[in-house]
Amino acid sequence: MDGSELAELERSGRRLKRSVAHEPCALARAHEGRPEAQSGLFARSVSPARELFQLAWPIAAAMLGETAIGLVDTKLVGGLGPGALGGVGIATTLMYLGYSVVFGIMRGVKVRSAHAIGEGRPLDSFVYARSGLLMGAVLGVVIMLACRDVSGALRALGTDEALVPFARDFLAAVTLGAPSTCALAALIQHRQAIGDSRTPMVIGIAGNVFNGLFAWGLIYGHFGLPALGVRGGGLATATAETLELAVMVVMLARSERRARELAGAEETSRTLTFRGAAREVASLGVPTGLQFGAEMLAFTTMTAILGAIGKDAVASHQIALAVIRVSFLPGVAVSEAASVLVGQALGRRRLDEADLAVRNALKLAVGFMACCGVFFALGGGLVAEFFSDDPAVVTIARRLLVVAAVFQVLDAVSIVLRGALRGAKDVRVAAFIGIGVIWLCVPTGAYFLGKLCGLGAIGGWIGFVGETTLGSILYWLRWTRGSWRKDFAPRR
Repeated sequence: MDGSELAELERSGRRLKRSVAHEPCALARAHEGRPEAQSGLFARSVSPARELFQLAWPIAAAMLGETAIGLVDTKLVGGLGPGALGGVGIATTLMYLGYSVVFGIMRGVKVRSAHAIGEGRPLDSFVYARSGLLMGAVLGVVIMLACRDVSGALRALGTDEALVPFARDFLAAVTLGAPSTCALAALIQHRQAIGDSRTPMVIGIAGNVFNGLFAWGLIYGHFGLPALGVRGGGLATATAETLELAVMVVMLARSERRARELAGAEETSRTLTFRGAAREVASLGVPTGLQFGAEMLAFTTMTAILGAIGKDAVASHQIALAVIRVSFLPGVAVSEAASVLVGQALGRRRLDEADLAVRNALKLAVGFMACCGVFFALGGGLVAEFFSDDPAVVTIARRLLVVAAVFQVLDAVSIVLRGALRGAKDVRVAAFIGIGVIWLCVPTGAYFLGKLCGLGAIGGWIGFVGETTLGSILYWLRWTRGSWRKDFAPRR
């Protein structure tokens, strides 16, 4: 991957002597500043729809890889008994509740970097990456320190006493890697912003394979390693994230050094200050981080409400939720790709290209998720039976997947448009819509329809229908009629 990155950066200088094998040439065109280069994000032989797909599929593959390794980790820990499995599940929920805020903040790195490239300031994208790297590491240290011993918090939440030791030990071990995980998020966002989503995918998949093998060794004492139980699984993940970060840092340093060598002295002297970059990243990232955290909290609240209704309700909910991630994650990947393309287009003040990117993203995401919806409606029963042999759980899960088939298309619209609005730097309104809609529909649906009206998990999932319907309408109105469009009108 280093070779293709160096080839990519060579295109940005006057000493063009190589060809680019894999990476897009957005950085190069922005650097060169040629009029014909400013007309598109990639080589002209690539259609806009293909540009989107080429950027989105590695993101989707990386996300699906994370999901797959999560299933492997669950299987490994499951061998220690139901207490370990339940404890690790609770700890993972708490961990991602904290991570979701940081991951949202790091979206500011992506948007700022994409706009910098579109505006012809490629060197500034590296400053945004380094500022995000430091911000992520600091926030990760806060998470790490907060998770040293969460026994008191777990008991206050009413966690079964048998699960507390497992949850405490796993969370304490896995969050040793929190600084690396949060810093890594910044570099992944930067790589995607410059049009390279394959490198993070390859590094992530390699890290996942290492994590699976190392976790197996540390949990059960294989390969001559000590048997540490759930702590071993957490330490393996922390180690894998740290190694991934090290590789990404080396690549960032090499890429920036080459970019500065090829840039002129005048351009280098105009580079954004580190403090200024940090402020700009935070101004876009903090609202998104708060949105991600609030949404994660809403889902956690919904799960808690369903858990109070009964074990069948929460079990069927978890099965259906695991299934729809198959369609949800590629939709998110398309949204992230759209965010990059929108940011680069608006950096060039090409509102028409931004609209085209959104239309292509909607077609791709809606098409895929609609197909998944048909599958859920027709084969939901077989899918539910794969996860459980309890007739009551299977029946409820099948009905939930029918509901999922209804909101799949609307969910695709909502996901893509919120990513596009982030790319347009319209983060505050997007965050307000997202937080308001999910809290209005999802936990309240679970409580009023599920608990008070006796619909159980179905009531909560009807809330999903309301959320995706209302969200897609509001996001569409904001994208097509929002005041932000005036900021990117072509200059006369």
